[in-house]
Amino acid sequence: MKKIFLMLLMVLPLVAGAQTKIKETAVPRSVLLALEKTYDSYKVRTWYQAPGQYIAELVIDGQNGRSYFTAGGDWQYSTFPVKAEECPTLMNTYFVNNYPGYRIKNIDYVEEMNGDNYYRMMIIKKGIAEQDCELVFDTRGKLMKSNAPDPDAVKRDYYTRNSPDMSEEKISEQSGTEKSRERKRPAPRVDQPQIEQFTPSEAIAAHFEKSMGKRVTAGPEWVERNGEYAVAYFSNAQDVKMEAVYRLSDDQPIMTGKVLDKDRYNNGILKYLEEKFSGERYKIAKMVVYEYNSKFRDPVTGKKPKPYTYVVVSQKIKGTRDTKYTRMEFNNNSQFIGLIAQPLDEKDVQ
Repeated sequence: MKKIFLMLLMVLPLVAGAQTKIKETAVPRSVLLALEKTYDSYKVRTWYQAPGQYIAELVIDGQNGRSYFTAGGDWQYSTFPVKAEECPTLMNTYFVNNYPGYRIKNIDYVEEMNGDNYYRMMIIKKGIAEQDCELVFDTRGKLMKSNAPDPDAVKRDYYTRNSPDMSEEKISEQSGTEKSRERKRPAPRVDQPQIEQFTPSEAIAAHFEKSMGKRVTAGPEWVERNGEYAVAYFSNAQDVKMEAVYRLSDDQPIMTGKVLDKDRYNNGILKYLEEKFSGERYKIAKMVVYEYNSKFRDPVTGKKPKPYTYVVVSQKIKGTRDTKYTRMEFNNNSQFIGLIAQPLDEKDVQ
């Protein structure tokens, strides 16, 4: 299993960028026979060829997936995309508790020729042009392999940047507490506010004044976000709460967030929350739609990223005066993207 995993770790990223669509008539008969032996019922949508491999994009029992075969006709493995909420609780809890500042890019359920099945979670640090990392869990949700940064180092760096006054002892204590949590849904932590003064660069302040200045009726209040961005919190002429996000590395505007009123909440997201918090008392503390600047382009794809929605759900902790928060992101189609372990910054809901 270890040898196969290491091989997949090196091969999978390369395959994704080197495959060519082909007709079934170009697929060797040995590969077609291997597919028939592997699955009793299936429907192939598309065949691809990669160096030393043939790939079948197929549907099995109503589920989309991909099967990989050697040029000689041996089945290697199959992958099936799954949602985070369909994965073991232990697996989701591990991610939420150990990788603050990261998001889940995608998850695959993998079936191998030797009978080993596991989940392959790809995560990425929030930011521009960050590298993907891989976490591999067994079918119960226990971590088996990872090429992601050390969790303790990630949390130490994240908490230090976002809560500079927090001591090493407090960070270790907090990390130990998080590791012991295992619940039905990944348990959000109780946030502790750490408010600090922040002054943006002259260039960022000038950008804000030029584009937003005339529309500002309250603010701005400036904060630093994750050591990468400067964020202005303000209200516009319609008394709508807004956020303007600028990149610290080059002082450029990245995106603008609009805090929605209750009557403007996204119906698709509301339905998702009703299902996920069924039987629980909760309320939406914040729903923000982030839209990228018209001139901003993803340095990898060269395209303007699509808008997304950030949601904070609050719940009272029974028997205490404390409140816990669950932080989530949704794409522009109201589909759940992933959980956020910590507040975005000091001005986020605490």
